[in-house]
Amino acid sequence: MLIDELQEKLGYTFKDAGLLRNALRHTSYVYEKYGKNAHFRSNERLEFVGDAVVDLIVGAYLFEAFPEMTEGNMSKIRASVVCEETLARLAVSLGVPACLKLGVGELRTGGRAKPSILADAMESIVAAVFLDSDYATVRSVMLPFFEELIASESLNVITHDYKSRLQERLAASGEKATYRITGESGPDHMRLFEAEVTVSGIKDDDDGGNFGATSLNGERAVSARGTGSSKKEAEQAAAGKMLEILDKKI
Repeated sequence: MLIDELQEKLGYTFKDAGLLRNALRHTSYVYEKYGKNAHFRSNERLEFVGDAVVDLIVGAYLFEAFPEMTEGNMSKIRASVVCEETLARLAVSLGVPACLKLGVGELRTGGRAKPSILADAMESIVAAVFLDSDYATVRSVMLPFFEELIASESLNVITHDYKSRLQERLAASGEKATYRITGESGPDHMRLFEAEVTVSGIKDDDDGGNFGATSLNGERAVSARGTGSSKKEAEQAAAGKMLEILDKKI
């Protein structure tokens, strides 16, 4: 059974399998099967608990693993790790999409691939493990899935937070960097995103490579592009390219 495979990948066997089944029931399925007054049968309440549990697991780990890290940087890392995109990817890796109970409408519109639905289901599963056991157990089950991401994001925040560095660089002149995602490609499990950052009011005297000049609100502007496996990574890469431009113009 798919639900047995999910438990195997998760590394946890439920004492009360009903909790796991509840975590996999989307609101659309419940409304179609039980009516609009049966919202308590969906995974919404579990999602509420799971959101808090995931925040606690990641936050406590950051506090223990990085005793010298500031509150601001811990917040940045947690926000990067505990986000819709990350939780959805984790859900896919565990085989959650195939286990979801969705309404006909959601199924027709590709609900099994929607990041918001997958992320909510993942938080609901975390809550189900917590309620079926205790905090120590859910931490030991879920932390290994987050540790690699935390290590990657902590290095990024500490040494390669190009977006913050760019913002600080522009603060004195009152200029503002504007980001947008310009493209994405690749299969669902290996997406590649492209982001562009644009800064206005910079003299355009040297554009090359990924650098480009455009017009923003009637002012001359400079843009730079970067790619990454997530939207955040792509934006960071674009900010890094923009910093290279600014360094050349000094």
